[in-house]
Amino acid sequence: MDDKLSKFEKLTIAARYWLLGMAEHDPEYFKVLEALEYGLEHHDGKRNGGEPEFIHQLSIFMRLRTHHKSLKNPGVVYILAFLHDAVEDPNKQTGKMVSLEEVEQKWGKIVAGKLRKLSKEILGQKNPDYSLDEIFDDEDCAAVKSEDRCDNVSTMFGVFNPARLERYVKETEEEFLHRIKQARRRFPHQEAIFENAKLEIINQLKLIKHMMDKDEPEPVAT
Repeated sequence: MDDKLSKFEKLTIAARYWLLGMAEHDPEYFKVLEALEYGLEHHDGKRNGGEPEFIHQLSIFMRLRTHHKSLKNPGVVYILAFLHDAVEDPNKQTGKMVSLEEVEQKWGKIVAGKLRKLSKEILGQKNPDYSLDEIFDDEDCAAVKSEDRCDNVSTMFGVFNPARLERYVKETEEEFLHRIKQARRRFPHQEAIFENAKLEIINQLKLIKHMMDKDEPEPVAT
């Protein structure tokens, strides 16, 4: 019998215990723990690669946590990391959607307002106010979105089909990198977050392009 913990289980345990430790000194972190447990229950499906759906949120949290001292509003940022897809994605088992009203009731108006910015869709409908410029003008949303893109880029090779992979690479280069660089200058106290995300994304894109070129068939000599 294999009793080794999976990566997902390790990340979940590590996040819980770190937040419990933080909550001993700052009760705000009990609200972050509530967001962790809520997100864990809501995102109960599988990712395209077969891993538990919520491993994405846990990975983003862990990336952000390593820059804890750089974050101006760490509690808000961590809650957003756990909930950033909750309004867009229904529960896989029940189909339940999360409303911004519920978020506001549980975590307050500030979190609900920032989550609105981060959501392309709200209750299954396109969010007309969604804008990457708006997201990257907000220091908390910008940190979450940068690490969200970083995690997606680092896990998409071998999961996305070639056409989707190519589109995602192009979108990242054209829509994200310059905004992450601007956020690095706009929010200098969080410079480490944006610089780290920028460098990891650039390196991952180079690797993906190399692998994509490697997978292309050799031209037939004529």
